[in-house]
Amino acid sequence: MNSAVPKVTHIVVDMLYDFIDGSLACTNGEEAVEKAIEYINKHPEQEVLYVCDSHPVNHCSFIENGGIWPPHCITGTKGGSIHKSFYEKIIEESSRPNGSNTFRKGCDPKAEQYSGFDSINEKGEHLKNRIIDTVVLSGIATEFCVNETVGELTQVGARIAVNVEALAYVTKEGHDKTLAKFSSSGIELIN
Repeated sequence: MNSAVPKVTHIVVDMLYDFIDGSLACTNGEEAVEKAIEYINKHPEQEVLYVCDSHPVNHCSFIENGGIWPPHCITGTKGGSIHKSFYEKIIEESSRPNGSNTFRKGCDPKAEQYSGFDSINEKGEHLKNRIIDTVVLSGIATEFCVNETVGELTQVGARIAVNVEALAYVTKEGHDKTLAKFSSSGIELIN
């Protein structure tokens, strides 16, 4: 193996049913899923890591608990599950969601956690410790969890690209503004 070839990690952020067709459905959700899978199948050499919102029912981000969001991505519900297409349409089995490559965030009922940087898999490993060289991100929502994950990756000096077609968003204005910020910060925007 040529050590000069950068290792690329593809981080799929919150491609979960509640953000696609559930309580916090975002624009372009289904299309983003399809584009992310298309990208994964074109790049079987890249490691794929999944970041998942995973909230207890009493999470502080929920409106009834003083937060700003309706209940979403509750642990063990369909809304908190990764879209089934990632299991069915990804060719390389190791790139499908599994216990090692799926990282959960937002598990503490008293803490909001948009970024996937500190998310943890079932083995207790942190996502941040699996990042080497270059990161490609796809996911939901551009203005929130994707943005915050990019921000923390930037702070540790990761080389970052964002797959624009594989993003879903709360508002088009917020999406465009966030992409402009990424671009001006030297983050590569790819299709």
